[in-house]
Amino acid sequence: MSSLNKEFEIKLLFPSDKLKAIENFIISKGGVRRQHLQAYYIDTPDFLLARERMALRIRKEGRQWVQTLKVSTSNPLDRIEHNVVLGVGGNDAPQWDINLHDSHEAGKYLNKTFTKQQLHTLEFCFKTDIWRRKCIVNNRIGTVEFALDIGTISARHGAEFMISNVQELEIELKDGDSVAVLNHAKAFIKRFKAFIDTQSKAARGFLLARGLDFPPPTRAKPISLKSSVGSAEAKSQLLYSCLDQILSNQSILNTSPADYSEYLHQLRVGLRRLKVLLKYFSKQGIALNEESLNNFKIVFDALGQYRDSNYVSSVLNPILRSLEGPEIKLSSIENLPNPSHISQAILFQLLLVDVMLLEFASPDSQSVDIAGRIINQSSAPFKKLIFKLLGSTFHFLSSQNSRFADLHDEDIHTLRKKMKFLRYSLEFFKDYCNKKHYRNFFKSISIALDHFGLFNDICVSIQRIEGLTQADPSLLFALGWLKAERERVKNLCKKSLAKVIQETPAWKS
Repeated sequence: MSSLNKEFEIKLLFPSDKLKAIENFIISKGGVRRQHLQAYYIDTPDFLLARERMALRIRKEGRQWVQTLKVSTSNPLDRIEHNVVLGVGGNDAPQWDINLHDSHEAGKYLNKTFTKQQLHTLEFCFKTDIWRRKCIVNNRIGTVEFALDIGTISARHGAEFMISNVQELEIELKDGDSVAVLNHAKAFIKRFKAFIDTQSKAARGFLLARGLDFPPPTRAKPISLKSSVGSAEAKSQLLYSCLDQILSNQSILNTSPADYSEYLHQLRVGLRRLKVLLKYFSKQGIALNEESLNNFKIVFDALGQYRDSNYVSSVLNPILRSLEGPEIKLSSIENLPNPSHISQAILFQLLLVDVMLLEFASPDSQSVDIAGRIINQSSAPFKKLIFKLLGSTFHFLSSQNSRFADLHDEDIHTLRKKMKFLRYSLEFFKDYCNKKHYRNFFKSISIALDHFGLFNDICVSIQRIEGLTQADPSLLFALGWLKAERERVKNLCKKSLAKVIQETPAWKS
């Protein structure tokens, strides 16, 4: 006996002092009894399934054992899931049968990804022991299941037996509109200070079995729009790409890691990419409200504080030491609290849910079917909009190139933002560009942005140091060097911008 379905859910973590209140909420909705779930996760010795974001498990649910195969999709909240009741009881874990999934979409993907020889090496890798309390909640747009999980994940790593605690709430769609899940998530964020986590138990077990505390930071993955027939699907793929990078990195920041710098950096990159995408969306009537846009700016500026001192500590001070000059002692990022207080903040978590809700935005100009789903229209109008925005941005760069010598620092910063818009756009829409021109144009933009980024770092450092020279005259040496360096780098910016303008734009035929 099997069940075929796609799983749409959001997982929330929460402060420990909110556990009792959340438990009482679920009990009040009918979740009086707890269910004991013991699961064994299966993978190859080198964790091939986990590396492909897949999970295979057998789990004891009451008196029966259920085998489940899960496959992640491009949507961080959506997974393909196939459950099969094994028809055996008892306390001992039964033998799994990978062939039970062959006829399902998840099984077909598994067999397409791996050879039979690779799948023959499957073995038990880690286990979970969970006590679950759940309830069903209905409203006018959908039925959702709340599942409060308390327990452990355990795995053997070499000679050590590793254990990690579980305390999480899953909100899963059982019927109706996915928006129901997101609306409930917003309510829990406000009421219980909950925060989104995209690390599944399978992903955590994978790390535990390998002796790792955290996965590597999530970078932006290449986007393929070739298979996206219409504009609606293309927009979804772009949104998923931004969300994957943002949600993964903020999930790690939420755990307060000591070494957070690269997770923070990749989170900021993801937010910048999202900002570019929102500009395209807004031209088609898909936009965040004013409160969310304001929250976006607050969060981005707060995260930016953690990188302001990077140029001084990593670049400038080593140069000053080589010149036998005094180092600069500024209030550094070490004096700032762990950035988890920003990523866990209610306003940021609500912003994330509002971004997820953009997928379900349905402007009056778009057609919807009888179920309310957006009909996947031709991508031609969307491409026309893309090329128009790219063209106007390139025209602005050209207009500033001829008067670059007269530009103030603020004007150069504006140019940098325009070029960032171009570069992220090129990453999004590579499949819409001309292959003959893409490589050279993208390379020129990237080189220019390196120079403009260095110029911005120097300007920020000058602003910070100028106000301190009266109290600390030793900073005058560094200030003089920085002002001379600003002129040198400004000239590099001028030359690299001219090179960008000389290139044929990547989107031109």
